[in-house]
Amino acid sequence: MLRKFVLNVHIYGGLLCFSYLILFGISVLNFNHPFAFTKPPAAEKTWTQPISIPALVKADGRIPADAMQRLNNAAILHAMRSFAESYPYSSGSWTSPGAYHAHLVRPGKEYDIDVQPNQGTATITQRRTGFWTLIRDLHGSYFVYADSIFASTWSWYTDLCTFVVMFAGISGVYLWTARRLERRTGLLMIGIAGVVSVTLMLLVTFHG
Repeated sequence: MLRKFVLNVHIYGGLLCFSYLILFGISVLNFNHPFAFTKPPAAEKTWTQPISIPALVKADGRIPADAMQRLNNAAILHAMRSFAESYPYSSGSWTSPGAYHAHLVRPGKEYDIDVQPNQGTATITQRRTGFWTLIRDLHGSYFVYADSIFASTWSWYTDLCTFVVMFAGISGVYLWTARRLERRTGLLMIGIAGVVSVTLMLLVTFHG
């Protein structure tokens, strides 16, 4: 009874995560073999729009020192009334006393935003990363989007597939133990895989 239950979870769990594992495999090939056709198109779009950041610029036009710490990507996005706060990868810094640069990344899109608080404008450069880059970005990523419940389910699916793969490995060994005629072959495969894995980890650990 237990063996049948484990077998069913092993099989149907694999079917549930089939699409994720296929995407994972394709993205691994893309990481290791970045062929020319997988590179995103060079097209980009640039525009300038007004931006208002309250209490940032004083009446004399100077930016208070503490404002540099308070100004971050979330404040810029909120002031621009676009993008929401759904960019899991972002960075920003002051490039000069009167200019702030932010780089925002989410699957399928990248933005470079140059904010000029004194002028009340922001210049945005948008790049779409293309289909193959999108698949690569989804590889093992844990995205949570405040503006999309559906898109946020990707993090749950990632966790689910992680547990399914771990269970599949353990249950695969458990189910294999019932096949007495194949134990020698299985032990040989486990031994070879274990030696290769441990050797690779030691090589990377001690030799970089």
